[in-house]
Amino acid sequence: LVIITGGIDLSVGSVMGLSSLVTALSFQHGFGSVAAVAAGLATGVVVGAFNGFLVTRIQLPPFIATLGTLSIGRGLMYIITKGVPVTPDVPDSFTFIGQGYLGFIPFPVVVMALLAVCFSIVMRRTRFGRHVYATGGNETAALLSGVRTARVKFIVYALSGAIAALA
Repeated sequence: LVIITGGIDLSVGSVMGLSSLVTALSFQHGFGSVAAVAAGLATGVVVGAFNGFLVTRIQLPPFIATLGTLSIGRGLMYIITKGVPVTPDVPDSFTFIGQGYLGFIPFPVVVMALLAVCFSIVMRRTRFGRHVYATGGNETAALLSGVRTARVKFIVYALSGAIAALA
C-alpha cells in the first residue's frame, strides 16, 4: 500500500525487530500471549504512525523519513538489549504462530494468504482502496477531488508498521 501511494518504507525490518523485542520482553516480564502480542503489534503501529507523521505533517520525503526510523529502531534495540539476545520461554500456542502447520501448510503462509485476500478486497471494493490508488496516481488531482491524501498516507504507513510487527 505504501508503494501504491508513491512512498517507500525502509524501516520495515527494524519495525519487525523492535516489535519482536517488545513481544519477547513482555513474555520475559510475565505477560500472557495476548498481552505480549498486543504490545508487539502496538509498537509496530506506533512506529508506522510516526513514519506517517514525518511524511504527512513534517513533509519529509518518505525515503529519508523511513531511513531515519530504520536507524532509530535499530538503535533502540541495541540500547535495550546491549547486543545480548533476548530468548524468553514462550507458550506452545505462541510458537505455533511462527512454526506451526495447518495440515502440510505452514501457519505463516496461511496468515499471509488471509492478509492478501483481505487487502485485495479492501483495495478493490472500498472507498479507502480507491483513495489509496488515487493518492498514488496523482496526489494533486486526488486532493482537489476531495481525497484527504495526508490521512490516507498516514493510515497506510500505520498499516505498514502493523503488518511488519505481525511478521
